[in-house]
Amino acid sequence: MSFPGALTRVQFATGLLIRSVKINGDYLLVDNCTINQTQEIDMNKLYIQGGPGTAIANIGAKKFTGELSFPIRVDRDNVLEPAVKTILQHAENPMYALTLDTNHMLSHINLTAENGGTDNNELLTLDQMVLKSLTISGSSDDDIKVSASFEGMIDVRSNSDYAVPDENHVMGRSLNWGDCDVSRFQSSMRTVSNFTLQINNEIETPSFLIPYSATGSTRNDQISLIGVKEVKWTGEMSEFIRVGAEQDTHIHGGWMVNENLQFNFGPITATYNVPLFQIAELPLTSKILTRKTKWNAMISPAQPMKLGGLFTFLE
Repeated sequence: MSFPGALTRVQFATGLLIRSVKINGDYLLVDNCTINQTQEIDMNKLYIQGGPGTAIANIGAKKFTGELSFPIRVDRDNVLEPAVKTILQHAENPMYALTLDTNHMLSHINLTAENGGTDNNELLTLDQMVLKSLTISGSSDDDIKVSASFEGMIDVRSNSDYAVPDENHVMGRSLNWGDCDVSRFQSSMRTVSNFTLQINNEIETPSFLIPYSATGSTRNDQISLIGVKEVKWTGEMSEFIRVGAEQDTHIHGGWMVNENLQFNFGPITATYNVPLFQIAELPLTSKILTRKTKWNAMISPAQPMKLGGLFTFLE
């Protein structure tokens, strides 16, 4: 006699299959992929019709939110994975949409109120995805890693392309601290011990009332538009202090034109032409003195409208 439940029929969904995604059709193996369709679903009290009970359904617009994290990998020729390059270029220029295919993102595209809670789910392509934030972190004791959050919607019902590597895909090595170099106009910055580069894109996802169609076939509660309100490039870094005060390299705040703060990791270069520095922090302790500096990038309004404003790639 077989028993129901986990005693005899459990199969946990883990492993490389779940960690595989495709960005614009290019394969990428990630450390983590968290993606869910979100929708505000609540109940309202029925005061209008004379009762205190919660009997009115309030169902908001659907959208997808999620996070990705992965190391930056290169092949034997020091060539960057195409999916990683696509993500970095999109983050600095979020004026177009990406597509995302996964092996585990179930969705129902039609109107939630007209279908049961578990009916008609499909494995669909997220065909309108915009990055909300992207962080590149590097340190002397870890690989160079990227974490990104995104929002998106489904415009066209298309079945997801299963995210498996093609026959020409080669899993490259992860970049580490030995592949990095940091410098600016006034200093070679040889004692940098870690850095974090961030891109923050403020996303607006308005929803609109859709006229009722007698057939109901055109009705859905997906969001209809993704807008980018603000783009901001920031970062911070830590440096070990050598014997002496290093007065000439201490950041006292303010903007520096043509300072060209530059971070190299493998074939990728991130350049901040006009960083707006905060005053560097230098706590005095009995341990090795570590100075921390934060900055925002002063960017022209047109820079996020084109590629190459922040990232350049060694071909």
